[in-house]
Amino acid sequence: MSCDNIGYSEVIRRRILEFETLGKKGKTFFDFRPFLDLAFEATIESELAFCISTANSSAVSGLKFQSLFGKMEIEKALKLAGVRFWERKAEYIREALKKFDLVDKALKKNSFEARKELLNIKGLGMKEASHFLRNVGRKDVAIVDRHVLRYLGEEVSKLSKSKYLKLEENLRQIAYNLKKSLAELDLCIWAKMTGKVLK
Repeated sequence: MSCDNIGYSEVIRRRILEFETLGKKGKTFFDFRPFLDLAFEATIESELAFCISTANSSAVSGLKFQSLFGKMEIEKALKLAGVRFWERKAEYIREALKKFDLVDKALKKNSFEARKELLNIKGLGMKEASHFLRNVGRKDVAIVDRHVLRYLGEEVSKLSKSKYLKLEENLRQIAYNLKKSLAELDLCIWAKMTGKVLK
């Protein structure tokens, strides 16, 4: 699979650059047009909140929530954006933001150690922790979500940590064969499966 074949290589390169900027400078400007009529400045804190919000919900509602983050109460922003389980997620996000020094420390470590540390934050599982790391510029962990599972031909309702790591290794091999990072591969798969390049 090539991003060039599906016509998204340029926007994928731009998104990867936005992720790198967020990781290095602590903020970036995301522009999701023409796929979604949304553009906003994000911080590492709002990115963490976004990744918690998307668990068992849609990327689009998570992005709408992130665009409202800091402009109103967390509960109100989640509900207005249509995020599922917004009451519980509001609690998780508040708690994660209170423990942001743990996130800060984790980000000083390599991706695998960082992910292990992030799993101590309520609301972050393997997928969400990997998602957050990718979105702050890490390129060596995979986000094994339903689109990726479908792409791999896997039917798994609940992923154990060992199964997650095994699928991540499969994706790493695919990425290596395509001469891409896991971050690029994920965006390519998403574009192929959904017709959108979001995050």
